[in-house]
Amino acid sequence: METGYAVEKITDGLLELMGEKPFEKITVSDIVRRAEVGRASFYRHFDSKEAVVHHHLSRLLKEWGREFEAIGKPEELEPSLLRHFYGHRNFYLLLHHCGMSHYLLEAIRGAMELDSKLEQEAYPLSWFAGGLYGLVDEWMRRGMVTSPDELEAMSRENSE
Repeated sequence: METGYAVEKITDGLLELMGEKPFEKITVSDIVRRAEVGRASFYRHFDSKEAVVHHHLSRLLKEWGREFEAIGKPEELEPSLLRHFYGHRNFYLLLHHCGMSHYLLEAIRGAMELDSKLEQEAYPLSWFAGGLYGLVDEWMRRGMVTSPDELEAMSRENSE
């Protein structure tokens, strides 16, 4: 899906509303009113408000993936991911606050294309995805006040 004007306005509108009231109380009418786009525009791009969140999350992770590939250093995986989450912490904390942090696990699994992997590849990748999600979920629960560098240092200390 392209990220055009309407998609950005809809996404921004929904994220603003998520900061103001419970997700389940937000309607498509609320979103289009806040985004200043027509209802048809919403449904041209999304089939639900959940799809807006999934799209934004997927876009952020793809953006990180392109940045990581440009670095070209596999040893930078963890630090680069932590910096990504920290750089977008307002969104991730909002996701957690709305009780939707499990969307992150789905997005991580989707980015790893776990459903298309052979069994011998899927299990180790699934373990990694679950561990990454567990780390970020705990970080969100604690308000993401710890910096990525501090988290990485803790990780190194615990593995020694």
